[in-house]
Formats: sequence, structure tokens, C-alpha cells
Amino acid sequence: MDLGAYHVLELQIASDPADARRVMPAIRKDFERILDVGCGAGQTLIASALGAHVTAIGIDRDFEALKLGRKLDKRIPFVCSRGETLPIRSDYFDLVISRVALPYMKTGVALAEMTRVLRPGGTLWFALHPVEFLAHALAQSLRGFRVLRSLRLAYALANGLCAHLTGLEFAAPFTRCRESFQTEKRIVRRLGALGYENIRVQRKGFFVVTATRPVKRGDADIR
Repeated sequence: MDLGAYHVLELQIASDPADARRVMPAIRKDFERILDVGCGAGQTLIASALGAHVTAIGIDRDFEALKLGRKLDKRIPFVCSRGETLPIRSDYFDLVISRVALPYMKTGVALAEMTRVLRPGGTLWFALHPVEFLAHALAQSLRGFRVLRSLRLAYALANGLCAHLTGLEFAAPFTRCRESFQTEKRIVRRLGALGYENIRVQRKGFFVVTATRPVKRGDADIR
């Protein structure tokens, strides 16, 4: 499947409440500014059918995916950037989401950036693939004698294990790309270190994580 077809399929899944593969954030009425980090072609934002009063921005490093997103929905501004260096002002968004994109970033740096642009009292929502996802994919790849894919998945498993045990993550040799998995314990610890409250983790095939950036004295007027 080419990437264009993949993104269209993901939009179809996100738009169908009956599809068991669908994992979507709950969009409250008071969420007027929303950022999607690692948005792909904007499937999550498009399928959320946001009201005209909502400012929604999609960020991804894949320029071709963003071009497709602009064709699918001309209302959403798409920005080509990495999750580790968000070109967004601080304390701005009511909701920051990232659907199965964080595992391909430098996790600690990306989470710190998402926290920076989220206003006090705002909500962070993201989905992560667990170790079982990568282990199953590796088993399938080995059975199909897909050597390069098997090596990439083996690296991702090793990287996730290293992150869980030591807190350290490493880019893949030669390509310098990143992939890992998170455990519930690890992601709760990361968010706690960033000061988040109301941290909740659900298993819906993926880890679905929500947390609130706390409001501190002097933050009440930030919008």
C-alpha cells in the first residue's frame, strides 16, 4: 500500500465510529485551539468534524502527507516541522493530540515541546503502540523473510526496552530514524516528571493516554 492510500484508509477508519480500529480523542466544546503533532494527512482533525470556531493546526515532518491533507481539507493549516521543535508560541492550545506518532520521535523532547505549547489547564491526548504491537509485527516480518523490516522492528523493540529500563533512547544506526514503544509505567513516570495531573492510560489496542497540564498561581489569565 502506498502512503497516499494508507492515509486515505486511516481517514476512513477515523470517520467510522463502528470501525473497531478507530481511536479518537474526545473533543470538548471548550476546546477552541487544537494541535495535532505528527498529523499525517490530518486524518484525526478532519474526522473530528470540528466547528468553524475551532482553530486546528496539523504538524508533520512528511511534506507529501501534508500536501494530501491540504487537498482533503483546505480549512486546516498544515505545517511541516518535527515534533521536537514545534514552531508554535507557548501556552496556546487547549488540546494537543498525537496519534501513534510519538514513538517515532525523541520522546522526552517531543513531550516537553507539547507541554510548552499547551496552555495551563489544557489537555494532552496521545496514542502509543505497546510492545505487543511491535512483537507481532516482527514475527510476521520474520515469517515473510523481510530482512530490512525485521531489523528495523528488532531495533524498535530494543530501543523501547532500553527506554523502559534506563530512560535512554537511541536513533537507529545508519538511518538515524527513531522508533520505540512505551510501557504504562514509563509513560506515567514521564508525564509525572513534566508536572501533569489526572494521568489516565487505557488499553484500546494502543495505549491511549490523557493528562492535564496543571494551572498554577499566575496562570489563570493565559489564553
